[in-house]
Amino acid sequence: MSHFFSLKKVNSPYFSTFVSALKKMITKTVNYINIILLKLKPFKNIMWFLCLFIIFELIWKICVHQGEDERILLVLGKDLTAYTTGINQWTAESVYWVLHDLLGYKTFHIYNRVSLYFEGSIPIDIIWGCTGLKQLFLFTFILLFYFGPVKQKLWYIPLSILILILINILRLAIIFIIIKDPFPEWFISVNEWYNNRTWENTKECYVTFYKDWFNVFHRDIFTWIYYDGVIFILWLIWEEKIRKPFTRLVTKSIENA
Repeated sequence: MSHFFSLKKVNSPYFSTFVSALKKMITKTVNYINIILLKLKPFKNIMWFLCLFIIFELIWKICVHQGEDERILLVLGKDLTAYTTGINQWTAESVYWVLHDLLGYKTFHIYNRVSLYFEGSIPIDIIWGCTGLKQLFLFTFILLFYFGPVKQKLWYIPLSILILILINILRLAIIFIIIKDPFPEWFISVNEWYNNRTWENTKECYVTFYKDWFNVFHRDIFTWIYYDGVIFILWLIWEEKIRKPFTRLVTKSIENA
């Protein structure tokens, strides 16, 4: 027992030095973190927006899957494709109305309520991925968990969903106008590289390349405009025109109380 206390007494200075060094290290780390947080404070809102965006994408990738032709909608292993039939048909009919009735493209047709095509071109089916469902869920998720007054969210979210739906119909209408003519020759070599395909002078190959030409605009270019453009602008309007003025008003009321 005396030997134990003797060792403890000898090692005590080293232990005190270690504790002191550890405290200094923790203090420096905390101060460094506080400095970083202080510098990032002006960007906290956009960072939270991006975090919500990433969280939704991760949840979507884990919970939602689709078949090879992207027609099947599987949520947690359950096939919900049949539930999207109505919105698929409504979207197709809306695009048809815009192009055929509103803009006067009389060579634009609809078949079986979901297939759209110009005369002389290949029909394109409107499936659930064309309806903007994912984007609607994405924006709703972001606004639900973002800062701001709940009462304002009750009208801003439905209004934003309506705007997103209308812009998606306009997006599809523009794409069909772009692809009403055959794809250009330069697209063959680009598509061989981009989608790892081999061009053959056959009808089947032409159909495949034509659908890839459609997807360049539908899945790539216009989808990112939809994501980065419209959704970001709607969030920015919420942030600058609704949330911040509301926060300033609440702060002023508290100060005057």
